[in-house]
Amino acid sequence: MEEVIKYFESLEARIAALEEAQQTNEAVIASLEAEVEELKSRPAAEPQVVEKIVEKPVEVIKEVVVEKPVEVIKEVIVEKPVKEEPQPVVEEPAPVVEEPVKEEPKEEPASPKAMLYGKPVDDIRQAISLGDRFLYQRELFGQNAELMQRTLTELNELGSFDEALQYIGQFGWDAESSTYQQFLVTLHRRFG
Repeated sequence: MEEVIKYFESLEARIAALEEAQQTNEAVIASLEAEVEELKSRPAAEPQVVEKIVEKPVEVIKEVVVEKPVEVIKEVIVEKPVKEEPQPVVEEPAPVVEEPVKEEPKEEPASPKAMLYGKPVDDIRQAISLGDRFLYQRELFGQNAELMQRTLTELNELGSFDEALQYIGQFGWDAESSTYQQFLVTLHRRFG
């Protein structure tokens, strides 16, 4: 019970302090309002225009210019004789023996899958750019970087694209989303 009484006494003290502060604020506001009214009631000083025209006599100053002759300095350039170096003796080039042209093995045209999905990779992490890594982590893995790393590791251990599709089916991702479709392209690069 004593605690309740002390609590109410402290509340009463706080209320009294607040009321005193409020009275002080009201007094300050009243004095400021009185100053504003006094300033409003003062007549405005009218602007004064002062025109002062001063006439001064104009003095004409003539300047005498004396021209001095211009000195021309000529620079003398002495050329040193150029030493002629002996010309190398040009020999007839040796006859060119034509070697049989070795045919380089022609690169096989890229498979349609490689053209569609990009160069195959051994580790799925190699196929994911930094920007895509953030995109997949945010939109597919719910900002969970650890889940994404664990999933990529497990996907690398799978043997085929179909197994990878079954594995990611557990996440219930929206198959129509562009991020999901982009992730499938990454999987195709891993499993060819």
